Amino acid sequence: MAELNSIYLKEETKQKVRKSFLHSDFPAVILKDFFDKDFYLELQRKMSSLVFKKETVILHHSYAVSNFRLPSKELDSFLSFVTKKKIDEVNFTAYLLTWKDYMILNDRYIEKPGIDVIIDLTDNWNTDRGGIVTYTDGRGTVYPLAPAGNSLAIVERKKNLQKYIQYVNHYGKEKKRMLLVATLK
Repeated sequence: MAELNSIYLKEETKQKVRKSFLHSDFPAVILKDFFDKDFYLELQRKMSSLVFKKETVILHHSYAVSNFRLPSKELDSFLSFVTKKKIDEVNFTAYLLTWKDYMILNDRYIEKPGIDVIIDLTDNWNTDRGGIVTYTDGRGTVYPLAPAGNSLAIVERKKNLQKYIQYVNHYGKEKKRMLLVATLK
């Protein structure tokens, strides 16, 4: 079964993505329709069958998490090419966000610099519900990642760049947002 959308396997596309990632003011790319449709549906099925554990640290986060292994040579090869880092296998944390979930900034929970890989597995997420992954430099500049099912975001977190997840409000009461997040060191 094909894993990535064939457009992202073309050399010309990979070169454009790498250039955009390495040479933009905000070192990030968001790629839509990233996975092959069948592979994407399989990812959604696997994610839905996971056993999640609710975690709450009031001054930092509230969400449900699970470990998620995604053995994909195509994804590893693509990420290695774009980031110029050797990647053998990416281990993800699966996040299930529902009403009242969030991740806020707190000086006790500073992430070390790295490259975040975020796979959005939620179709038709309305931004009015919250749950938006946002990066900030601590000086007022914010970079929200627009939700889009079957998208891959690659974000280089340099010093002082941190992420938070906007509170999922009452409009998301009956909805679930599913994300896979990994950090490459």
